[in-house]
Amino acid sequence: MFAALVLAAEGGGFNPFSWAPGAAFWSWVIFLGALPFMWKFVFGPITRALSERDQRVIDAASAAEQAKREAEEAVAAARAEREQARAEARKMVEEATARAERQGEEALRNAKAEAERQLQQVREDIEASKQKALEEIRTEVVTLAMASARQILKRELDPGAHQKLVDEFLDTVSS
Repeated sequence: MFAALVLAAEGGGFNPFSWAPGAAFWSWVIFLGALPFMWKFVFGPITRALSERDQRVIDAASAAEQAKREAEEAVAAARAEREQARAEARKMVEEATARAERQGEEALRNAKAEAERQLQQVREDIEASKQKALEEIRTEVVTLAMASARQILKRELDPGAHQKLVDEFLDTVSS
């Protein structure tokens, strides 16, 4: 090679296709001698750097895959919790509805019972008023009858006879 440069400097020019057996031999010797050094100091670090980069990519991919699985699990867990919360809310609404219906039915039963009690009380009051009115009417009729009889007879009856007359009259009216 040095010889080719010397020839080029003398004006002979450089021909890359010219083959010189000595130059080829020495090129191979230098190449083979430098190969272990190149392997150790050039190709080795490059190979290690590429291997490390490949490993980092593989690790990052596996970490991403693991993160994806964890995210999917978290989403599934969140969905399950949401469904459970919905089911609990639905159950609470159903229980509240049932409780409200029971309370409404109980209030209705209580109201009916109170209305029936009041109606019975009113009936009893009406019956008592009726009996009182009948008694007052009887007394008034007796008084009127006695007054009429007194007017007719123009005489006063004694109280014992008066009571006997009232009792007889009541017996005839009641029958």
